[in-house]
Amino acid sequence: MAAPVQLAAIDAGSNAIRLAIGRATSPQHIAILESERAAVRLGNNAFTRRMFDADTISRAVRAFRHFRDRMDHHHVGAYRAVATSAAREARNYGRLRERIRRKTGIELEVI
Repeated sequence: MAAPVQLAAIDAGSNAIRLAIGRATSPQHIAILESERAAVRLGNNAFTRRMFDADTISRAVRAFRHFRDRMDHHHVGAYRAVATSAAREARNYGRLRERIRRKTGIELEVI
């Protein structure tokens, strides 16, 4: 039997960024170790001005730094971080993605 694997998922939605960390002991069994929510409100200006303002980007980066700390604490071996509609709408999404990557090493993908 293979050793358990720690996995994480990050969902950067319009209102909140959520983290879930789990331990997979088989493809059918994943136990949740931790889950958190940060009310960042990425959609605040993304839908009206089609831009993330500097404060929103800073709050998002702080949330991702905290999530990186939690992932490291649990020795996460694999993760997926996705952003949804607010990131699709914001013309400066690349700025957010680059700051998160530079400050945390987390690659954020728009879906």
